[in-house]
Amino acid sequence: MKIQIRDNICPVTVASTADVMIVIDVPFVGLPPCLFNRNPHQINAENFLPHRPHIAVMPYQLPLERERERERISQQQFSKRSIIVQRSKASMLQLFRTAPAMMATRRLCSSQSINNPVKWGILSAGRIASDYAKAITVTDGAIASAVAARCPTKAKEFAALHGITASYGSYHDVIKSPDVDVVYIGTTADHHFEWAKQSLRAGKPTVVEKPMTLRLSDTQELIDLARENNTFLMEGMWTRCFPAMHKLRQIIASGELGQIVYCQGDFGWKFPTDQPNDRIWYKESGGVTLDIGMYCAQIGRVAFPNGQLKDVRATGTVKNGVDFSVMATVTYQHDDETVEDGLLQFAVTGAANTEERLVIQGTKGRATLDAPFHVPERLRIHKDQGRGETEEVVYDYPLPNDPFGVWNNPGSIGFFHQINEVGKAVREGKTECDSYTWNDSLEVALIVDEIVDQVRGGESNDLTKSACQ
Repeated sequence: MKIQIRDNICPVTVASTADVMIVIDVPFVGLPPCLFNRNPHQINAENFLPHRPHIAVMPYQLPLERERERERISQQQFSKRSIIVQRSKASMLQLFRTAPAMMATRRLCSSQSINNPVKWGILSAGRIASDYAKAITVTDGAIASAVAARCPTKAKEFAALHGITASYGSYHDVIKSPDVDVVYIGTTADHHFEWAKQSLRAGKPTVVEKPMTLRLSDTQELIDLARENNTFLMEGMWTRCFPAMHKLRQIIASGELGQIVYCQGDFGWKFPTDQPNDRIWYKESGGVTLDIGMYCAQIGRVAFPNGQLKDVRATGTVKNGVDFSVMATVTYQHDDETVEDGLLQFAVTGAANTEERLVIQGTKGRATLDAPFHVPERLRIHKDQGRGETEEVVYDYPLPNDPFGVWNNPGSIGFFHQINEVGKAVREGKTECDSYTWNDSLEVALIVDEIVDQVRGGESNDLTKSACQ
């Protein structure tokens, strides 16, 4: 029997698998849980890699635990010959990168997830779609079953990279596939409306990457179609699905911060000024507001859940025909006339990488989502104890261990929160996600429309006739 160790391709290559079981002894911390069953220190079929049936994975967490486990293994009787091979975390991560199909087919999940995973079909083989596919692989009860791109070769390469079974050169093929439960639309924004409409007409639950469409009227049309077909529809505002955001909304609703007075936030990243053909410069769908402005705009409905949109004022700069830097102030009014209007103020820019922090100030204290607030891991509450004096309470919600390390957009492993919520909503037969509703999308679309029109120059909407009111 010959055994060859090949770190750069896979942990072990075995000449004969008939009488060999390989135990790979690896650090457990920092590796994806999708490889292991709920009792990772028990050797059985659950520990075997699906694409290498002769290989089992045995993680350890601490050096002492490792030695005890190796001793236990040596005392066990196996029907096959056991060979213990020590492997580093680095070489295991190399395996994950070269064999992603393994990650898509093995995960730590509940019995419901095993028996009824939500199968995602992905429209686009671009950068954000790649991040989304990665996040699906580490999400309980979710698998990516199909992908489509305008170029069949690119779709095939994307499928191979992410362990996806089916690839197509037509978006229609994913939409009509019986092996797809939810369609994720990750195309450039100028194609969102068209393909979301096709997906909803086919009765497929649909998640559309931000922005849902390029204008309020198109967003309203998609929502009307979803309502008519009784079909799930969500704009991919994943920030709302993070535990820190849930906690923030709970604290605001409890009155702990008092009446919310104002919110301030910023979001900026350096646009590729040397790449004139980048999607960020598209006249219809480019610009800073349609790219990241909604992250700030959506905070209004968090801070003022019972308020009514009253006014949007924006000023900014234009570069290459699109809005480049923007400062906006959004005003909310309350039914109770004795309560002062609430203010949301934010800056977004393509000229600089900003701090990206959010502060919500109330009459009894303030809440801060530390940077980057669109992927919130820490919420800090400062309770007012007098002028210049506060009592701080910190809530930490760290992201899970990251098996990939490299993403196209920082923090994209956090997509798993949204993937989980969508899966739960679809299983329950809902048509909206509780964390980001249709009314949320409509209000943000109206704010974004106003900002783009005011900065680039255009005709403003009548806020008194807003569809979200």
